[in-house]
Amino acid sequence: MFSSKQFFLAACLPLLLIGCSGGNHRTNSSGTLEATETDVASTLPGRVVEVRAALGASVAAGDTLVVLDTELLRLQRAQAEASRGSILAQRRVTAESLAQAERNLEFLKTTLERTQTLTAQGSAMQSQLDEVQAKYDLAVIQRTAAQRQLEVLSAEETKLDAALAVVDRQLQEGVLIAPTAGEILLRAVEPGEVVQPGQACLKIGDLARMELKVYLSETDIDLVKVGGKLPVLVDALNGESLEGVVSWISSEAEFTPKNAQTRDARTQLVYAIKLRIPNPDGRLHIGMPAELELGKR
Repeated sequence: MFSSKQFFLAACLPLLLIGCSGGNHRTNSSGTLEATETDVASTLPGRVVEVRAALGASVAAGDTLVVLDTELLRLQRAQAEASRGSILAQRRVTAESLAQAERNLEFLKTTLERTQTLTAQGSAMQSQLDEVQAKYDLAVIQRTAAQRQLEVLSAEETKLDAALAVVDRQLQEGVLIAPTAGEILLRAVEPGEVVQPGQACLKIGDLARMELKVYLSETDIDLVKVGGKLPVLVDALNGESLEGVVSWISSEAEFTPKNAQTRDARTQLVYAIKLRIPNPDGRLHIGMPAELELGKR
């Protein structure tokens, strides 16, 4: 049998627990640290000649990472350059022919006008006029042919210039450079291997700034705003609090991700947010568990 004192304590215990928890108690939201990751992929098929970045190495933007075999492209460029040189030579010859045709046409024009006058005066025969007219018409045809040949050669030169530009771009893309600074997280190729267009050769992670994605309930989302600073606890740092800056807040509610622990939690509507956490000393790593402290602002 319970004494009256024991009964009183048992009845009050739930009320005491509620009072201690407080009506404003908020559950910390947790997640794992992520980093911005960039795949360095080839746009060309080719054999890998050199990989200059080791796994875990730090690289700067613009560093050469992978070199592909571009010898065939260099030969194709030399061939196109030779064709372009041949066209330039043909253009010079055609230009000289055009200039000669224009001089000849000018001379025949003067001769034709003089012969027409003499024929009208009876000092020249009609056959002489017809002969000069024929030569003049032929000179017109020759000039037109030279002009058209120059146009054709100009078009061929433009086409070869475009082909050379394509080859030059491919030669540039035969050397894969780091698009951003970071650490090599994945080295997927080795010298001697053949890569295909779109194949990721390396992966770079920007570990200077980590990112934490968590989910907040409708009642907690009003506590955060983009640019706001909030404390973040990282398990591996033994309770040390770091400062995170809210970089994104979802504008659309969603159901709690399926990895939530309980069925009830998975049916709740939540909002995703992301926080950026500086990592200048490199203590933070991808995959570390962390949680957002909403009660400490």
